[in-house]
Amino acid sequence: MICWAITVVFSLALAAAQFPAASQSFAIPSMLTPYVPTNPPQYMAPEAKPITISRVWDWLRMSDWASEYDIYRDGGGACSLYNRTFWVFCDTSAYSKTTGELVGFSSNSMTLAMNFSHPKDLKDFTMTPSTGWKPAIPFTDEEASCSTDPSQRYALWTYTNCVQLTQTRAMHFFKVEKFSSSDGQSATEYGNTMAIYTMDPDTNVITIERPEQYWFKNTTYGYGTFANVVVNNVAYLYGLDTTYSDNFDVHLATVPVGNETNRDYYRYYDAATGEFSSVMPVPTTRRQANAVIQGDEPFSSGTVFWSEYHNAFLLVFFNNYVDSTFRVLSAPSPVGPWNSSSTVLYRSTPGPGGYNYGGMAVPIYYQEPRMVAGQNLLLQYSYQNGSHTYSKILQVTF
Repeated sequence: MICWAITVVFSLALAAAQFPAASQSFAIPSMLTPYVPTNPPQYMAPEAKPITISRVWDWLRMSDWASEYDIYRDGGGACSLYNRTFWVFCDTSAYSKTTGELVGFSSNSMTLAMNFSHPKDLKDFTMTPSTGWKPAIPFTDEEASCSTDPSQRYALWTYTNCVQLTQTRAMHFFKVEKFSSSDGQSATEYGNTMAIYTMDPDTNVITIERPEQYWFKNTTYGYGTFANVVVNNVAYLYGLDTTYSDNFDVHLATVPVGNETNRDYYRYYDAATGEFSSVMPVPTTRRQANAVIQGDEPFSSGTVFWSEYHNAFLLVFFNNYVDSTFRVLSAPSPVGPWNSSSTVLYRSTPGPGGYNYGGMAVPIYYQEPRMVAGQNLLLQYSYQNGSHTYSKILQVTF
């Protein structure tokens, strides 16, 4: 991959310690979808129901509503703010429908769900010529500077849902990677960054801010980039040990809602003691005893959510064996105890690319008041058709 020339409009803080490090806003269509409360009921649930699917509806490719371009994207996650459901994706490419020529590219993009009855219908509001094909998550000065150097580029990628904090505010974690070769094969992950979403329902404007370039550097665990859930106004942020456990161990941090941009309020879980500490662990070796989840297979992408239907917290995930299979673990609380072995939920069919990736659940889409939360959900994954990658979704009913 090369560093594409992208015009990015953002505001910078006067000093590095000030908030925000980068910020930008987008006007969106006024399209309402069901709102989901941020907090599940009191956890410590009774015995969970068996995980058995009764119905599958394949919605196939997610595509843009009435777009003049053919847009391909991968990865990503969902978010809901004030009755608006968003999809945030990773690398996004726009092609002319008449010539097939590449006309725009960014490392991430944001779309709005246009039809609750047809969840594959999207409307992109960041990948447009009027915004200069800029990414949804704003670059800092350093990241944007690579747009003039064809041998480098920064990428801000997410493979999880956002953390819904209030009706109008959410945070989302993105991996920060830098490619340093023209063929795009040499990449360094510097850690993750936090994006704060604020929705103004009166003006239909969403503002995206980054407090700092790196929220958790690569010298620690990538809290929030694997999965997250909010319970009793506390955000639980799950991160993989990618360095020493090869993605088998999941570590956990928490922060009270409203203090997510203040590091003094973060606490880090030690499974060996069952206690949270204000001291962030610095991994120098595998710390299996400190992990909140120890998988019997390596994790890749995942989603943690409360399922009222199952009376349990569920972790729906893809493993790192690229077998294109959705699997699930369950627990009575965000800290467990989690199952030691997973249950196969659904086997997706890979395309010519050989395997699907970025598999995750989107429970937010079907938690209407008249429905039992967790009985219906969407499963999303990235599909490779040989020449392009795009997101596919299906709806499952338990």
